[in-house]
Amino acid sequence: MTDLLVDGRVESGLPADDRGFLYGDSLFETIAFHDGRAPLWRWHWRRLSADSDRLGLIVPAESLALEECLSLAGAQRCIIRLTLTRGSGGRVYTPPADPLCRRIVQRRDWPADIERFRHDGMRLITSSIRLASGSPIAGMKHGNRLEQVLAARDCAHRQADEALLEDAQGRLIEAIASNLVMVIDGQALTPSTGSAGVSGVGLAWLRDQEAVNVATAELHRRDLARADEVMVINSVAGIRPVTAVDKHRFAIGATCRAWQRLWSECLET
Repeated sequence: MTDLLVDGRVESGLPADDRGFLYGDSLFETIAFHDGRAPLWRWHWRRLSADSDRLGLIVPAESLALEECLSLAGAQRCIIRLTLTRGSGGRVYTPPADPLCRRIVQRRDWPADIERFRHDGMRLITSSIRLASGSPIAGMKHGNRLEQVLAARDCAHRQADEALLEDAQGRLIEAIASNLVMVIDGQALTPSTGSAGVSGVGLAWLRDQEAVNVATAELHRRDLARADEVMVINSVAGIRPVTAVDKHRFAIGATCRAWQRLWSECLET
């Protein structure tokens, strides 16, 4: 089975002048597939379409994109990355007036450690890497992930499972590859990603559920001392409890377990 399609064709690589490769001029979605279906497809496509409008990228037909993703996923439990770039051309940073956007579909195996993290929890650190604030591309899943690369290197060096990222003002924003939720005084709270970070699909799905109430709040590192539960959420790994952040320790609480059951029943069963 092939692992890569470029504009619907089996390929072994990308053109060296692709603007996604050269400048990060691209968007991508990382999509969980189970038994020939992508339960969160609607949320992924909604974000990709909205972000494409912001960047001026032309999205392919939804049916075509889904067909190509399914052709790689088959009936496996796997991850499909769908990338949309501005294609080739333009003059250095200046994009072509009429870009021919390039779509890239890649398959990778399902991570072996997801179930362990869901059951046992994760140990986090607070990264020394700060996210830039006030960017016009805040909230988007764009192709420039250097802040996350540096944070992941820091995380691996310090032998943690994940890391929390702050912005330049010291506000907690997200984890490297997940959104953050803290339960404080019975209320589930998540930071805004309007000025930094990524508006995650997993969290968007969770907030759309009738029985779930997650409020947006400004959170800081000091708020960890008040938290009863801490969780990280993304569209592939789902909802994972956090048992430690730096010196702080947390129990795996009832909110996390209830949300995990909801996730499993709605998306994976």
